[in-house]
Amino acid sequence: MSSKTLHRSLFVLVLLVHAIELQGSEEKRDLSDRNEKRLERFEKQTDELRALLKIPGLSAVILKDQKVLWAKGFGFADFERRVPATPDTLYHVASLTKTFAATLLMQMVEQGKLDLDEPVSRYSSDFKDDSVKVKHLLTHTSKGTPGEKYQYSGNQFDYLTAVIEKKAGRSFREELVKTSLDPLAMSSSVPGHDVVDEAEKWSALLGKENLNRYKNSLSRFSQPYTLYGDGEIVHVPYPQKGISAAAGLLSTVLDMAKFDAAIDRHQFVKKETQEKAWTNFISTSGKSLPHGLGWFVENFNGVKLIWHYGHWGTGFSATYLKVPEKNLSLIILSNSEALSDHKFKMGEERIVNNVFVCNFLRTFVFEDKQADDCERDSKMAVTKWLAERKANARAIVSVDPKILDAYVGQYKYDKTETEPERIWTVTREGSKLFIDIPRNHKTEIFAESETKFFLKIWPIQMTSIQMTFVKKEGQVTQIDFVNYGEKYSGNRMK
Repeated sequence: MSSKTLHRSLFVLVLLVHAIELQGSEEKRDLSDRNEKRLERFEKQTDELRALLKIPGLSAVILKDQKVLWAKGFGFADFERRVPATPDTLYHVASLTKTFAATLLMQMVEQGKLDLDEPVSRYSSDFKDDSVKVKHLLTHTSKGTPGEKYQYSGNQFDYLTAVIEKKAGRSFREELVKTSLDPLAMSSSVPGHDVVDEAEKWSALLGKENLNRYKNSLSRFSQPYTLYGDGEIVHVPYPQKGISAAAGLLSTVLDMAKFDAAIDRHQFVKKETQEKAWTNFISTSGKSLPHGLGWFVENFNGVKLIWHYGHWGTGFSATYLKVPEKNLSLIILSNSEALSDHKFKMGEERIVNNVFVCNFLRTFVFEDKQADDCERDSKMAVTKWLAERKANARAIVSVDPKILDAYVGQYKYDKTETEPERIWTVTREGSKLFIDIPRNHKTEIFAESETKFFLKIWPIQMTSIQMTFVKKEGQVTQIDFVNYGEKYSGNRMK
């Protein structure tokens, strides 16, 4: 080959390599542009859905390949003071705490410290025989005949707190901090918003630096709200303090993203152990159930979805979705129950009935294909939820303050086998009447008549809860409560 021919060949080769590099660069740019447009569309639709459901504040994060692809806050963390929600806003994540507990338990299984077939009676005297196993609590199959059917129960799951504590040799709070929050540098998260109430105790156990950080994080704690009627946003009490395997963690979407990435990097357990947790539990009759070991497992149009939700009844709710085959995750935290609550209006406990999740799947997983049923059902869920709120609003009447005065006082509910003793205190301020529901919180009650009242903070129970002041011989003697058909009374104390 002549020198001239060689030079010509090298020149052609250089041009070819440059063309390939240019094509690759253009393909990457095209992909980047498409992703940018998807994110813009998803962001716009997320805020529109938030506004439609009257959610005051919401924060969200998307992860791709264990990295944050996008994070954003919408609306207000404090609706009254107009404090914006951001990716750093702190929320009560409610039952998303269960995913941390499940991860700790599977870690113990992998380390040989725990057998999922161990009876729960070893950890709690509330279980009178050995029929309920640890695996039944993790899979929500402990009610009725253990292992026979799925029935979600946060109360039953809470018994796993004792399992973790006995195996770890320390409180669940300490175990969570030492094995998850601190190693992952989840520096904005707080292990229960009572942790600063006993600062000296927890400073000694968790470290003074942590306690100082918790105090700082709590300054960004979102206010909780609920929707009453057609559009009234009502401030509701914070969830009860404390933390357990079932609920209580406070976190941000960016901190939750660190937890999610650690799961996919197998920092907690091996891939095969995680896959076991993400496998549908099989009932005693051979039926595939909707829950695995601490996680929901759902198939939608051939794609496996791993998920969980948080739902505090009123106020905070959360959604956590993983699409393993796409290496995609979505985490949403909000200061209203609407985020999680609306999906239940379609009956089945399916994550694709959540309109935010459907929007995500349609945009990033199916690219507007194969998601028509998801879009139809999730939008119907929103319509039903809003219609129910509107329909359940009650007419409020004005009551003479002199009549209200007669209701002021304390009312005692005697202890039963299933319920503890309770004393309710009723107070009046001007033309308004209040009761201490929940405990240590003063909540206004509204009159439907001179004797019948209700609370706006419990709209999910609005169709069934009612408070009636009962008189005998002209004197108020008790309060009757009717809740889901069950009546209980508090006798007026002298």
